[in-house]
Amino acid sequence: MKMKNYIKLFFFFVIAFYGFPKQGISQEIVLSEDQKIPKNITSSIEILKDSTGKLTLEQVAAMNFKKSPKDHIIFPYSDDIFWVRFSLKNTNATNKDWILVWTNPLVEQLDIYISDTTGQKFSHKQQKILTVEKEKKLIDQDPTFVVDLSPNQRKNIYVKVTSKRGHYMTLRLHSEKTYYKSKLEGYAGQSFFNGLVIFRLFLVLTLSLFIISNFAFRLYSLHTVIKTFAFWGYLNIAGPWFTDDPDVAKKIDFLFYNSVTLGGGIFVYFTQIKGKFSKIHTFIAMSIIGLTIFESIIVFVDYQWYWLKLGVYSIIISATYFSCLYLYSIVKKISIEKYYAIPFILGMISYALLYIRLLGWIEYEPVYSIAYLLFLGEIFVFVIFLGGIFRSAEQKLHFSIEQNSRLKELDNLKTSFFANISHEFRTPLTLILSPLKDLRREFPERDIFRLMQQNAERLLTLINQLLDLSKLEAGKMDMQLQRADLAQFLNYLFASFESLAQNKKILFQYEQSQLSYIADFDQDKVEKVVTNLLSNAFKFTPPSGRVQVRVDYQKTQLVLKVQDFGIGIDSQRLPRIFDRFYQADSGNNRTYEGTGIGLALVKELVQVMKGSIHVESKVGEGSVFTVMLPMLEESAAANNQVIVPINMPKEQTLLEEELLMETPTNDGKEVLLIVEDNPELRAYIREIFAPHYYLLEASDGQEGLEKAIEELPDVVICDLMMPRLDGFGLCKAIKQNELTNHIPIVMLTAKATLADRLEGLELGADDYLSKPFDREELQVRVRNLIKQRQVLLQKYTKDRASELAQQSQMEEEIALKNRISDEQFMQRCHEVLMQHLGESGFDVERFAEIMNVSSVQLRRKLKASTGQGVIEYLRNFRLERAAEMLANQTATVSEVAYKVGFESLSYFSKVFFEKYGKSPSEWL
Repeated sequence: MKMKNYIKLFFFFVIAFYGFPKQGISQEIVLSEDQKIPKNITSSIEILKDSTGKLTLEQVAAMNFKKSPKDHIIFPYSDDIFWVRFSLKNTNATNKDWILVWTNPLVEQLDIYISDTTGQKFSHKQQKILTVEKEKKLIDQDPTFVVDLSPNQRKNIYVKVTSKRGHYMTLRLHSEKTYYKSKLEGYAGQSFFNGLVIFRLFLVLTLSLFIISNFAFRLYSLHTVIKTFAFWGYLNIAGPWFTDDPDVAKKIDFLFYNSVTLGGGIFVYFTQIKGKFSKIHTFIAMSIIGLTIFESIIVFVDYQWYWLKLGVYSIIISATYFSCLYLYSIVKKISIEKYYAIPFILGMISYALLYIRLLGWIEYEPVYSIAYLLFLGEIFVFVIFLGGIFRSAEQKLHFSIEQNSRLKELDNLKTSFFANISHEFRTPLTLILSPLKDLRREFPERDIFRLMQQNAERLLTLINQLLDLSKLEAGKMDMQLQRADLAQFLNYLFASFESLAQNKKILFQYEQSQLSYIADFDQDKVEKVVTNLLSNAFKFTPPSGRVQVRVDYQKTQLVLKVQDFGIGIDSQRLPRIFDRFYQADSGNNRTYEGTGIGLALVKELVQVMKGSIHVESKVGEGSVFTVMLPMLEESAAANNQVIVPINMPKEQTLLEEELLMETPTNDGKEVLLIVEDNPELRAYIREIFAPHYYLLEASDGQEGLEKAIEELPDVVICDLMMPRLDGFGLCKAIKQNELTNHIPIVMLTAKATLADRLEGLELGADDYLSKPFDREELQVRVRNLIKQRQVLLQKYTKDRASELAQQSQMEEEIALKNRISDEQFMQRCHEVLMQHLGESGFDVERFAEIMNVSSVQLRRKLKASTGQGVIEYLRNFRLERAAEMLANQTATVSEVAYKVGFESLSYFSKVFFEKYGKSPSEWL
């Protein structure tokens, strides 16, 4: 009976203990006088994870917590809410005010609930990331809570942790005295640390902006600036600078502390990866930079724990990668920027350690101190290396000063050389031009004298432009102002281009806002500016195009607009068109010739006149040049100055005027194709060969190729630099075409370097002459090539004639290549004729159709390769096959005649006798 009563009593206590709701018992922390304060109470607290995020304090109080096993807690990146619980009992009679410090400034929100002495009622205080509450802007500040606990009192405390960002923390208990002492020590330490950081920031910015121009140093300076703000973001210093809103501040903090990989990626790519490592490393560096930018943007749009955690992983991985890359470079002796690489590695390792601890991979408490020591080490190593950086910069500066001095000396020598050589050219040119004018008057029918005078004057113009440039460069070009009628002078200038416009079939329109405008101006400079601009406009405007000029006389300036509707200028080349010797089209196949002097001279002359010039252009639509010159209209009688008579400008003519030629006839002469874009030079070559050759002409490489395929000339003479298709392209196309590969090519060019000559010969050119050339030498070379080709023809009219002797090795290779192509063509002819040997109706047209060429091309190719016409070649081929059959006695004479395509036995006998001197029956 007693046993039953005991059992009932036991069940009653079990039900009473577990069955009825009650408040949980928190871990009690006793505060006594003999305890050391401040005290880390983290190992004495209890933790509860709320995955729902909806539990109330009453619900949490009734639940079981788990005791913290360590003296620190790492809260993970997650949406979970965590509760911390503990009790404080004060047995210290000397102190009743206690301060709790949560040692991490980046915890997003803390809600603290402190009970009264009965443990039933709770006071509530919420603390988000500190912004306006911060006492010092440049000092990090941890969240704190004041607990009023009199001696022998006990209070229960609950802390609700709401933070998507993971963080490492300890909970420390201070008295008022120890808290303020700790705060002062923290201020001192952080002030020293911030002082170093700000000093380094100011130092690198000053040096990079004003003293050291080294690219690597400036990249390291950029990385240092980014890393400084990353450091302030890690301590919640950056966010409160920009906003008082804690929710925005936490995003700004992330933006800054996450950007350390951006600065590191840029620095490593440009100083170490680019040009030294494979593309995979470029891809990795660019991916790190791109990922950092993505993370920074997405966190502002969608603030989630997984984006924050991705940022931590990217910092650790990039720091590890960058450090390993430099260590690999050191081991493999790949050059590095040593003054920046070592402090860079120290800084990246320090950041990696901070975040490795945050993820819980290494929970060793001194890791935080080690990271800070490495950070300090980076600063001190950089300062130590500054001496080497200064020495290196000084050496480069000294070298640069010497180099600049040398370049200036060379520039002066160049200017002096241009001036002297230009003056030296003028004397012989004068002695050329004056006799030429006399010869033109004495022999007006000889057009060659007009051609010579025109080009000599063109050369004189170029020399004058060079002289003007040298004067401008030396600062010796002064204004020569004269009072005259500017409007009348410009009208004369514009009228001088009318003949040129008519020759090129271009509509030329010009107008001025005033008919008369008396002003002080430099006639020579104005004429050169206008003439160069109009010459350019006409050069780049095709036939049937349009050129317009408009002059507006405003109150204080003249505005001149020259507009053409030609080819236009590419936007990428537009900024450089006023550079000296720059040409928008500088390739071998450029359409328009030029020196790149004209527009450069125009701009500098306009600047001498204190004006300005700019250009607008679109490809395919044309260009507009606008010149603005300061100009004031003057009275004719002002200051008793006389109006100077205007010097009439010379009429502009078309230098590249087409010279007429009579259509030649082919009286059995060798055919010569001249491919040259300069009409005057083409006319001169035509005059050299006109008496002895049938001449064909082409103005560019593409037209020359078409004529070569159509007419199959005996020799081609071509220029190197031509529109559409240059000389190299023409040579290659001719030598690769089965119809034209036998044709010898003579290349004429001003490019006479060994590399150019070798390239031309490699492409199959048979000869190479540099300009200026001797007419007799050109005649001899053409004559020799034709003779060589005639000797080669003997291989098809005789039995295996021996190859030409005493040729150079390159000529033999070229000839061999051409002979192989000829043999391939003749082999095809042989095969076609064998297939149609018995067809008496197999004529020239049918033969050409099967060979896939025109009858003219077949005739020219066979004539060039065998010396025979198509009909003659076909008849001889049949007779040779007949002679073989008769010699083998495989058939009678009449059977052989029909087998080789002869319908008439008598005609077969006649032509057989003419070829072999024997009748077919005697051949048996």
